[in-house]
Amino acid sequence: MARLRMLEHTADVGFEVEADSLAGVFEAAADALLHVLFDVGLPRQGRRRDRLTLTAPDLETLLVRWLDELIYRVQTRGEVPVRTRARLEKVPEGQRLEAELDLLPFEEVRDRFAGEAKAATYHGLAVEEADGRFRARVILDV
Repeated sequence: MARLRMLEHTADVGFEVEADSLAGVFEAAADALLHVLFDVGLPRQGRRRDRLTLTAPDLETLLVRWLDELIYRVQTRGEVPVRTRARLEKVPEGQRLEAELDLLPFEEVRDRFAGEAKAATYHGLAVEEADGRFRARVILDV
Protein backbone atom coordinates (compact mmCIF):
# COMPACT_ATOMS: atom_id res chain seq x y z
CA MET A 1 0.00 0.00 0.00
CA ALA A 2 1.40 3.40 -1.02
CA ARG A 3 1.19 6.68 0.88
CA LEU A 4 1.23 10.24 -0.48
CA ARG A 5 2.09 13.43 1.42
CA MET A 6 2.03 16.80 -0.32
CA LEU A 7 4.94 19.12 0.55
CA GLU A 8 4.88 22.86 1.14
CA HIS A 9 7.04 24.73 -1.38
CA THR A 10 7.18 28.43 -2.21
CA ALA A 11 7.00 28.31 -6.03
CA ASP A 12 6.61 24.69 -7.05
CA VAL A 13 4.69 21.60 -5.96
CA GLY A 14 6.25 18.76 -4.01
CA PHE A 15 5.24 15.37 -2.73
CA GLU A 16 6.57 12.38 -0.85
CA VAL A 17 5.45 8.84 -1.55
CA GLU A 18 6.10 5.62 0.33
CA ALA A 19 5.54 1.99 -0.66
CA ASP A 20 6.65 -1.57 0.06
CA SER A 21 8.81 -1.75 -3.07
CA LEU A 22 10.73 0.45 -5.49
CA ALA A 23 8.19 -0.37 -8.18
CA GLY A 24 5.45 0.72 -5.78
CA VAL A 25 7.22 4.04 -5.20
CA PHE A 26 7.39 4.69 -8.96
CA GLU A 27 3.69 3.80 -9.34
CA ALA A 28 2.78 6.02 -6.37
CA ALA A 29 4.84 8.89 -7.84
CA ALA A 30 2.82 8.55 -11.08
CA ASP A 31 -0.40 8.72 -9.04
CA ALA A 32 0.90 11.77 -7.15
CA LEU A 33 1.70 13.48 -10.46
CA LEU A 34 -1.86 12.89 -11.63
CA HIS A 35 -3.10 14.29 -8.31
CA VAL A 36 -1.19 17.50 -9.13
CA LEU A 37 -2.34 17.68 -12.77
CA PHE A 38 -6.02 16.87 -12.23
CA ASP A 39 -8.47 18.39 -9.73
CA VAL A 40 -10.45 15.25 -8.97
CA GLY A 41 -9.87 11.54 -9.18
CA LEU A 42 -9.56 9.86 -12.53
CA PRO A 43 -10.92 6.51 -13.64
CA ARG A 44 -8.43 3.69 -13.00
CA GLN A 45 -9.11 1.94 -16.30
CA GLY A 46 -7.76 3.19 -19.59
CA ARG A 47 -8.97 2.73 -23.15
CA ARG A 48 -5.63 1.39 -24.38
CA ARG A 49 -2.33 0.08 -23.05
CA ASP A 50 1.23 0.97 -23.87
CA ARG A 51 4.63 -0.22 -22.69
CA LEU A 52 7.57 1.94 -21.76
CA THR A 53 11.23 1.21 -20.98
CA LEU A 54 13.58 3.77 -19.45
CA THR A 55 17.15 3.50 -18.18
CA ALA A 56 19.27 5.78 -16.03
CA PRO A 57 22.53 5.62 -14.08
CA ASP A 58 20.70 5.85 -10.72
CA LEU A 59 17.23 5.71 -9.16
CA GLU A 60 16.89 9.48 -8.76
CA THR A 61 17.57 10.14 -12.44
CA LEU A 62 15.24 7.29 -13.38
CA LEU A 63 12.44 8.80 -11.27
CA VAL A 64 12.88 12.20 -12.97
CA ARG A 65 12.86 10.56 -16.43
CA TRP A 66 9.75 8.56 -15.46
CA LEU A 67 7.78 11.59 -14.30
CA ASP A 68 8.96 13.73 -17.22
CA GLU A 69 7.84 11.02 -19.65
CA LEU A 70 4.40 10.95 -18.03
CA ILE A 71 4.16 14.76 -18.16
CA TYR A 72 5.11 14.62 -21.85
CA ARG A 73 2.44 12.01 -22.55
CA VAL A 74 -0.29 14.05 -20.86
CA GLN A 75 0.62 17.50 -22.12
CA THR A 76 2.04 16.76 -25.57
CA ARG A 77 0.62 13.44 -26.72
CA GLY A 78 -2.79 13.82 -25.03
CA GLU A 79 -2.52 10.46 -23.20
CA VAL A 80 -3.33 10.27 -19.50
CA PRO A 81 -1.70 7.30 -17.69
CA VAL A 82 -4.54 6.54 -15.27
CA ARG A 83 -2.86 3.37 -14.03
CA THR A 84 0.75 2.22 -14.14
CA ARG A 85 2.46 -1.07 -13.38
CA ALA A 86 6.21 -0.82 -12.99
CA ARG A 87 9.12 -3.23 -12.73
CA LEU A 88 12.65 -2.12 -11.88
CA GLU A 89 15.91 -3.94 -12.21
CA LYS A 90 19.60 -3.22 -11.91
CA VAL A 91 21.40 -3.34 -15.27
CA PRO A 92 24.99 -2.59 -16.34
CA GLU A 93 23.96 0.99 -17.24
CA GLY A 94 22.47 1.49 -13.76
CA GLN A 95 18.70 1.05 -13.40
CA ARG A 96 15.96 0.06 -15.84
CA LEU A 97 12.23 0.65 -15.51
CA GLU A 98 9.76 -1.33 -17.56
CA ALA A 99 6.19 -0.14 -17.22
CA GLU A 100 2.76 -0.84 -18.57
CA LEU A 101 0.47 2.18 -18.83
CA ASP A 102 -3.33 2.22 -18.98
CA LEU A 103 -4.11 5.35 -21.00
CA LEU A 104 -7.16 7.54 -21.45
CA PRO A 105 -7.42 10.24 -24.11
CA PHE A 106 -6.88 13.66 -22.53
CA GLU A 107 -10.12 14.89 -24.12
CA GLU A 108 -12.12 12.52 -21.90
CA VAL A 109 -10.79 14.14 -18.70
CA ARG A 110 -10.01 17.68 -19.91
CA ASP A 111 -12.66 19.14 -17.57
CA ARG A 112 -10.65 17.85 -14.56
CA PHE A 113 -7.30 19.30 -15.68
CA ALA A 114 -5.89 21.61 -12.99
CA GLY A 115 -2.85 22.95 -14.85
CA GLU A 116 0.50 22.08 -16.35
CA ALA A 117 3.67 20.84 -14.76
CA LYS A 118 6.88 21.72 -16.60
CA ALA A 119 9.09 18.95 -15.25
CA ALA A 120 10.27 16.95 -12.28
CA THR A 121 13.33 18.61 -10.75
CA TYR A 122 16.45 17.43 -8.97
CA HIS A 123 15.89 19.96 -6.19
CA GLY A 124 15.36 18.02 -2.95
CA LEU A 125 15.03 14.78 -4.93
CA ALA A 126 15.50 11.58 -2.94
CA VAL A 127 14.81 7.87 -3.38
CA GLU A 128 15.67 5.83 -0.30
CA GLU A 129 14.95 2.69 1.69
CA ALA A 130 14.35 2.68 5.43
CA ASP A 131 12.92 0.00 7.68
CA GLY A 132 11.97 -2.21 4.72
CA ARG A 133 9.96 0.58 3.06
CA PHE A 134 10.88 2.73 0.08
CA ARG A 135 10.35 6.49 -0.07
CA ALA A 136 10.73 9.20 -2.68
CA ARG A 137 10.59 12.99 -2.44
CA VAL A 138 9.94 15.03 -5.60
CA ILE A 139 9.54 18.72 -6.44
CA LEU A 140 7.72 19.53 -9.69
CA ASP A 141 8.37 22.75 -11.59
CA VAL A 142 4.89 24.12 -12.32
